[in-house]
Amino acid sequence: MIPTLRIVPPGAAQLAADPFAPAIAVFSGEREALQVATSAVGLGIDLAAAGEARIVASRAELESLLQPLGELAPALAAQLQRYLQPVPAWRLRTRSLPLDRPIVMGILNLTEDSFSGDGVGTSVDAALARAAELRDAGADVIDVGAESARADRPVLAAETEAALVSQTVAALAREGHIVSSDTYKPEVAAAALAAGAELVNDISGLTLGTGAAEAARDGGSGYVLNYSYSVPKRRPDQPPTYNDVVIETVAWIEQRLTQLEQLGLPRECIAIDPGIAFGKSHDEDIQVLRRIGELQTFGQPLLLAHSRKNFIGSVTGEPPAQRDLETHVASAMAFEQGMRIFRVHDPAGARRALTLAAAISTSRPGDFAPDASSWPWRAGAGATHMTRLEPDKAAPTGQRW
Repeated sequence: MIPTLRIVPPGAAQLAADPFAPAIAVFSGEREALQVATSAVGLGIDLAAAGEARIVASRAELESLLQPLGELAPALAAQLQRYLQPVPAWRLRTRSLPLDRPIVMGILNLTEDSFSGDGVGTSVDAALARAAELRDAGADVIDVGAESARADRPVLAAETEAALVSQTVAALAREGHIVSSDTYKPEVAAAALAAGAELVNDISGLTLGTGAAEAARDGGSGYVLNYSYSVPKRRPDQPPTYNDVVIETVAWIEQRLTQLEQLGLPRECIAIDPGIAFGKSHDEDIQVLRRIGELQTFGQPLLLAHSRKNFIGSVTGEPPAQRDLETHVASAMAFEQGMRIFRVHDPAGARRALTLAAAISTSRPGDFAPDASSWPWRAGAGATHMTRLEPDKAAPTGQRW
């Protein structure tokens, strides 16, 4: 399975050093149209094997390709335009979340069988207390789930799950929380949205049909498209095999985005989740994280749900409850590659890690420069100043020198 278009974008360090750092655009099909279009704007093209064509070009050069390509292969030009004009804010039911900064989604499990051991059970009061803790720790969104995604745990009846979720969501919405409903069941999604949820986090990847996506469309809400190799809560009899797990994931997402477009779900409402721990070995999870920037191909909001998952245990040997540090390392590395929404168990640590990641990856020169109060603070300081038990003068608030 090969995508029509796959972009390998330049990294933040490359762009900081060279604003014209090139991306690699890999096209499948329409080779003649691509040859004519690239020739018209003076771009080189590499006609690779298996029908692929590769173009190495800066963003500005790819933008120049849109007009001639639009005349010759409009569908391909439309796909390239999505990369070049990414969605600036994730549109939810009643609001939008800007994507120029990290968005932290705190996990709230209404279960007692969560793999990470942090479920609060079915008590609404316990859910409210935990949600308040998550928000105080830095969570922008509270992701509410009532059924464990573990394959060895029972499936809840849709009516039972909808009743539990709707009363909890209603209580959370009254407290001013932005609530996500973590469900693949249309009945639960519809009930949660009616109770005040802002988005549907659907782990099924449309493998059980489009019901949850249709509920999001009908409710005018946000929607998370999660890569899924098979239906939820069922491990395939044979392990999945991939020639290239990232290329095949990009192709899978391309197909599902077409389905969602046909359903009438607006592009601005759809976030993409690469599905860490869904139909991949731990080694393949790591391969996806290494190349997660290629999901920028679609110009969609990108969500990473990797917190405390078992690929971390394969690397470090730590049990789920002790994997937050590793989670935050992965979050920071993924932010540099374009991920902006992070579903985590520890919002406080995530917020700290992502604040620094954003400063390193996306801040402008001068954003943290010394100012008029910080520079004179130690002007002329010598060894005698520095050997005192206490400084001779207090450092200015937020010193930058």
